[in-house]
Amino acid sequence: MGEVLGNNLKLNNVKMEQLEIKKMIRKELLRKCVHLLELPVLLGYTIVAALYGPKIGILALTVLLIILLEIEYIRLEYKLKLPLVVDILRRHEKDNIAGNIFFIASTIICFAAFDYPIALLAMLLTVFGDLMSALVGITVGRTRIYRRKTLEGFLAGFLTNLLVGYLVMPGEWAVFAPMALVASLVELWTGKLDDNLTVPLAAAFVGQGLMVLGQSTLSSFPGPILQAIISFWPF
Repeated sequence: MGEVLGNNLKLNNVKMEQLEIKKMIRKELLRKCVHLLELPVLLGYTIVAALYGPKIGILALTVLLIILLEIEYIRLEYKLKLPLVVDILRRHEKDNIAGNIFFIASTIICFAAFDYPIALLAMLLTVFGDLMSALVGITVGRTRIYRRKTLEGFLAGFLTNLLVGYLVMPGEWAVFAPMALVASLVELWTGKLDDNLTVPLAAAFVGQGLMVLGQSTLSSFPGPILQAIISFWPF
């Protein structure tokens, strides 16, 4: 009788652990999918910059950053638990600045400091590379290579970055391939800092440097798919 009860207890513990793991996976996947909401920010800057100039576009991003900082101040100062927001925050973000602040800050820096194609690609690598790395790493990742990061997740992120780079500037392998590799490596090695800040800045810096050294004009930008998307807008 005691042995049966012991086996049942172990079985219940295993089931509880499995439920916790599934809950953690769903939370992390939801958090990564929310990153796709950052795409309208890039589109919004592109439209404003095309219509009114890059300075006005940077100003619009700065206004957005200030608004988000005010929201973060209220959340952190008054310990507010905003619906849905709390559910997708990582443990260290619940008492610190969330990743969206760093994303907007890096967007401002990239578009202000680097050429538009380089800045845009760096931000897209941050969105899609990190997303695919997390999706694959969490669901099928088995081989750990650094902290909680897996080889499967790293390779998925790197291949996704290569694909994104090819779609954005298909004829510029010498520029987008190193950017894709740097973005993946920085995402892998980033620990206490936020990868929404480190990944785009590192990738854009490398891309801009290679463009200058190679005297490239990025003539293949934008690629056919990106050009098709742009053609839908009147600007």
